[in-house]
Amino acid sequence: MVVEHSAQAVSVWQAMSFGLTQYDVEDLVRYSKDCFTQGEIEALYQRFRSRDRGHKGYISAEEFMNIPELSINPLAHRLERIFESVNFKDFVLLLSAFSTRAAVEDKVHLIFAVYDSDGDGLVSADDMELMLRQLAGSTLSDGDLRKLVSRALQQASAEKGLTREQFSKAMRNTDLGAMCVSIDASMF
Repeated sequence: MVVEHSAQAVSVWQAMSFGLTQYDVEDLVRYSKDCFTQGEIEALYQRFRSRDRGHKGYISAEEFMNIPELSINPLAHRLERIFESVNFKDFVLLLSAFSTRAAVEDKVHLIFAVYDSDGDGLVSADDMELMLRQLAGSTLSDGDLRKLVSRALQQASAEKGLTREQFSKAMRNTDLGAMCVSIDASMF
């Protein structure tokens, strides 16, 4: 007897063997705003499970930082603080902002969360200085750093800091193409 399997049937079987149902996978594709395909969701889940050493259903900040594509990011430690422990659904949402298919506003939303280091809904001068120091290291003097931040806030007409709306407006013409992480299923 010859059994023929459609690509979708095989994919459903693979998803179920990973602990996800076909419905879960389709729901996660929608949740990621179609930034990931079904196959990419399945590969991400396999990768997530390999990082979740204790099979807790979430990955810790330490496990999160062991993902090579993220650990090389100069702001990785800030991402680590934002997502101290991440379940798979949040993991998909986080990584969807790094997708080439992600909308600019989703990328800007994540960047704002990263820059708003104190979580007060405002990217203040202190927040900017902290982020620029993490990005530039010791290549900028403290004086140069303060000048850059002051100039950025003046140009945005924001004395105390940037709201999410002001931040989005300031980022409107920025090329965010470099904010992409390739999801290569063969690496899993």
